[in-house]
Amino acid sequence: MGRLLSTLDTWRIGRAPRIVLIPMGDLAAVPWHAARDRDGTRAVELATFSYAASARLLCQTAERPPVPARAPALIVADPTDDLPAARAEAEAVRTAFLPTAELQHQATPEAVRDWLLAGGGSVLHLACHGAVRPGLDGSHLRLTGGRLTARDILRTKRVASIGLVALAACTTGVPSGAHDEAFSLATAFLATGARSVFSSLWPVPDDSTSLLMFMAHHYVHAAGKHPVDALNHAQRWMLNPDREIPPAMPPALTRQARSLTTPDTAAWAGFTHHGW
Repeated sequence: MGRLLSTLDTWRIGRAPRIVLIPMGDLAAVPWHAARDRDGTRAVELATFSYAASARLLCQTAERPPVPARAPALIVADPTDDLPAARAEAEAVRTAFLPTAELQHQATPEAVRDWLLAGGGSVLHLACHGAVRPGLDGSHLRLTGGRLTARDILRTKRVASIGLVALAACTTGVPSGAHDEAFSLATAFLATGARSVFSSLWPVPDDSTSLLMFMAHHYVHAAGKHPVDALNHAQRWMLNPDREIPPAMPPALTRQARSLTTPDTAAWAGFTHHGW
């Protein structure tokens, strides 16, 4: 099963500790933040969780300076034209929080690589298909005209500087087994120069992913929270039956939020934070 190292950071959210986990092997597939106490309380309601491939990578990301909010941003919206919820999510995020971001509906692998090679920016939001299978090129995103693999991303290493990569796609945090037991799309972006990454542990449902991603961006851009805190707040928002709808949320997402009962674990716990 590998090994699990957990460290308790001294930072606080109210009275909740921040926990950094370095899970290995099969333990990397466990959503530790979704653990539930006997009274039904979830771990995510008591602490803020971040995941790391190694202590070295954690230290490297911690040393990277913040990327200015005014830096360029890129939003990829349903490049295969078969994810209407992802398209609506990406457009909503741009309208509400990143009005100057470049929005690409037909983003190719070359276009995303070119953006990384040009230096990256404040936010890279990828609302698309993700997949993982064994092998060096097993972890990939499906874009217009082809795949963007984790190895493709590594080829831009040390060129890009990205404040937040939001991988709103399936299995983007699942290792492919290549290089080592931690190699995934998420860790490839961290090695490339990202400071924070949101990624998923399993095939995530479109509708709930759209709500979660919108709220994570809300807490980053409207509430001024650090990405790790923003994802924690977004997941707690999903679990709260009395959740408040932010004014910037578009009508379609508002209707989803109002009709959402307490969601299944699969609907909110698949996303994890990596980095700093």
